[in-house]
Amino acid sequence: MIDFLTVHGALSPFYAGVLGAAMVTILASTTAFFCGLALGACLMIVRVTCARPFGYLIRLYVSLMRGTPLLIQLLIAFYVIPSLLGLDFSPLQAGILALTCNTAAYISEILRAAYSTVSRGQAAAGRSLGMKPWTIWWHILLPQVFHRSLPPLTNEFTILLKGSSLLSIISVVELSTLARNVNLQSNLPLQVFIATAATYFVILFCASSISRFLERRIAEVLPNAR
Repeated sequence: MIDFLTVHGALSPFYAGVLGAAMVTILASTTAFFCGLALGACLMIVRVTCARPFGYLIRLYVSLMRGTPLLIQLLIAFYVIPSLLGLDFSPLQAGILALTCNTAAYISEILRAAYSTVSRGQAAAGRSLGMKPWTIWWHILLPQVFHRSLPPLTNEFTILLKGSSLLSIISVVELSTLARNVNLQSNLPLQVFIATAATYFVILFCASSISRFLERRIAEVLPNAR
């Protein structure tokens, strides 16, 4: 079995570079996810609390992000936006920008669905106590929204991390780029892509385990939030 996966050292370039490539994949996906989480929360709050023009703009943004391929968004972030704005993005920065904008649209809808299950009486109770709107959101509504959103948010992170393999299109050296390069050198696609798939599985298994741990801990703090 070991000989099958190593092929007498033919896959040494893959095993030598897998840790660095995995770190790039994790960095890009995690950064994009948390930036998208913050942006998605802001989009959700504006959509459910502000006047219609803002809601229409956010709905248009969400439709555009969800209705166009991530690959096209990556190419726009790498080739179009820097030339329009006069900025100098590295491939990794452009990739994180595209992933953030894409996942923010999906996260805003996930959070909006969770918000619709929270009793409106809680916000009214906060207002009756003289709490400011942002205080109500921060201390009452958002904790429950995030708690109820953990399973779909974990699923969104899974999709995002697997989608990060498209960063190879703009020359970011992450897992899929490493696998493609080593496969071209070794001509051993079965072993290379089995090892790559196993690496993705380990990363996503760890992410799911962390999500389940957080869900249990939050349930202890918010026992009545289900």
